[in-house]
Formats: sequence, C-alpha cells, structure tokens
Amino acid sequence: MHLHRIDHVSLDVRDRRRSLEFYEAVLGLTHAGTLGPVDEPVFLGPAGARLGLFQERPPGLRHVALATDAPGQRRVLDRLERLAIPYRRERHRDHDSVYFADPDGATLEVMVPT
Repeated sequence: MHLHRIDHVSLDVRDRRRSLEFYEAVLGLTHAGTLGPVDEPVFLGPAGARLGLFQERPPGLRHVALATDAPGQRRVLDRLERLAIPYRRERHRDHDSVYFADPDGATLEVMVPT
C-alpha cells in the first residue's frame, strides 16, 4: 500500500460539546455545521489532518484512518483475505473505507477518497 497520509484520527468522547470547546480553545481547531447523531463524527481541522469526535461509546481511540489509492486498498484487502483477518467495508459521503483490527484491538481504517 502506498500510504498518502494519516487522514484523520477518530475519538470517542464523553461530551462532544465540551470536547469541541476544548480543541477550539487549546488547538484552535474548529468545525463546520451542527452536531449530528452521536454515531456520526464531528470533524475538526482541515481536510487531510482532522480529528473526528463521536459520542456513542466509552471515551478512547475509535480508529486511525490511513489514506491510500484504490490499488493500495485492494492490496490491503487481498492481504486481509489471505491472512483470514476479518474486515468490513463502508462507503461514506467522500471516501470508501475498509475497517479491521490490529492484534491489540485498535481499529484501522484504510480509505480511498472519492
């Protein structure tokens, strides 16, 4: 896989409004729009370097998203299948993703911007 960048890191937070205020006050990161459902992220920061905040699970790291191209994602899928590692695909508004866990249970997302 040709890693283009770490696109975003998603966190589960206890109180999104409080966390948004914190990241704005401390890092100067802002978000656009309104707060949607707790299972949809609120993104802060510029595209390609964002934090995504969810509020549906206990606080902690939700996933790290790695951006690649379609052939790179296909190579990862081939490896996951060859190694019998479970994964799930999701199509989002602006990218197609594959999610899977590392040996310690951390979730990785390999995404292709559309």
